[in-house]
Amino acid sequence: MQYAAAVRHVPSAAQLYGGVFHAALIVADDSIAADRMRRILAELAPHRRVVIASGRAEALNLLAALPYDLVLVDMRLPGNDGAALLHHVRQAYPRIESIGMSATDDQELVNAAIAAGAIGYLLTEADDAELAYLLRSIERGGSPMDSRIARRILGSIAAYAKARTIEPIRVQAPVPSSEQVSSARLPQGLLSPRELKVLRLIAQGWSNRQIADAVYLSVNTIEFHAKSIYRKLSVKSRTQAVHEAMQHGLLN
Repeated sequence: MQYAAAVRHVPSAAQLYGGVFHAALIVADDSIAADRMRRILAELAPHRRVVIASGRAEALNLLAALPYDLVLVDMRLPGNDGAALLHHVRQAYPRIESIGMSATDDQELVNAAIAAGAIGYLLTEADDAELAYLLRSIERGGSPMDSRIARRILGSIAAYAKARTIEPIRVQAPVPSSEQVSSARLPQGLLSPRELKVLRLIAQGWSNRQIADAVYLSVNTIEFHAKSIYRKLSVKSRTQAVHEAMQHGLLN
């Protein structure tokens, strides 16, 4: 009897993770993967609207017809449509949080998603509980990012910073590529010295609380600086801020 009572009180995924969105759009041409993501999202936020589009054209029609606050895009859509769709969402619907995803870790796809405006990246080979946990972080202002991808990005940042330590801090335009959305040159001195310090600690994976303790400021002040950095770099998340910082040589 005691065991049965304990089983009855095991929290569901919805109870554990709560609701993180009001309406979500999943864009994937793999119906099995799309249905699985729909099920996970439905458990995260019961009774919320979750819609599936099989491609970019259908997704554009759905975005124009109904409001959404979360979009998950399969980066393996034909014709680089995944990156194009993410870029469109960032430009036309800046309030929508967009996330790239793919079955396996492909560095080119991850880079294309982040450059196009995704706030995070999921690997659908992960189990349901891990995907639900990562998606739940959106509610706390986080960037859902598979740990393997996050580790590689941090490693790239460290290698990039080490290779450039002998050069003076400066702002430079990113090298354009066919797979990335080009960004404009940043004005010299756009970020204040304090913002640069906060940005570099963010790039090292520090939380706002850790940064606040290290520089003897309140968490609210650090959050203010972070929002100012996002605004000046025209980004919406830590992941995008670090990506832009790398492109402009701000992590030396």
